[in-house]
Amino acid sequence: MSNPELLASTPADSPHISGDQPGLLRNIVNPGVNLCLWQRPSQAAIVEELFTLPALALPDVRCSTSLKSFGHDVSTLLQQQDLDPSIYKNWRIDLRRVAEHYFSISKSRNVTMRLVTTNEDDCPRFHVDQTQLRLLCTYRGPGTEWLSDQQVDRAAQRSGAPNEEIIRYGEPNVFEPFWVGIMKGNAYPGNAGQGLVHRSPQISGSGKTRVLFCLDS
Repeated sequence: MSNPELLASTPADSPHISGDQPGLLRNIVNPGVNLCLWQRPSQAAIVEELFTLPALALPDVRCSTSLKSFGHDVSTLLQQQDLDPSIYKNWRIDLRRVAEHYFSISKSRNVTMRLVTTNEDDCPRFHVDQTQLRLLCTYRGPGTEWLSDQQVDRAAQRSGAPNEEIIRYGEPNVFEPFWVGIMKGNAYPGNAGQGLVHRSPQISGSGKTRVLFCLDS
């Protein structure tokens, strides 16, 4: 019998799989899949905790981490920025929950954690990561923008062309707040040249602040 957690709103053989069950994230290891997106609702308690977090509170702080040390590593990163971890109890619990899914997929590879708060544009050009697997979850503000394989002109992207030449048609797809995406980069075995094309949203001057969680391996 099939595992109900693997069911998604898109076919299992699609390069982009999305749905409301976390188990679908495991499909990222399948050949031809370069994005799995867990579309989950926001959590009011976390929204409240992060509402007053200053834009410069976490200027892309990062460290190596493991499932065993994860909770301690999060608290350490917060403390290093003069933030009291106890204020962010619900957020820290959710970060751990999300990380557990990632570690179950990435296995024993070295993992880097990043916590970012910003009100500036980060990576505005559509690009592909030179990593194996990247997890992204935006907890506040606009989420990551990405292009389907049909939308993207990969030759234009590789040549350094501007965004308007990389997009064949339509508007970028967007990670909504609290959605968890795991994407393949070009370094994933057998995925060279097929990593998910994405970018950070343009927010400079908008008055908005992003709070981003990232795991890389």
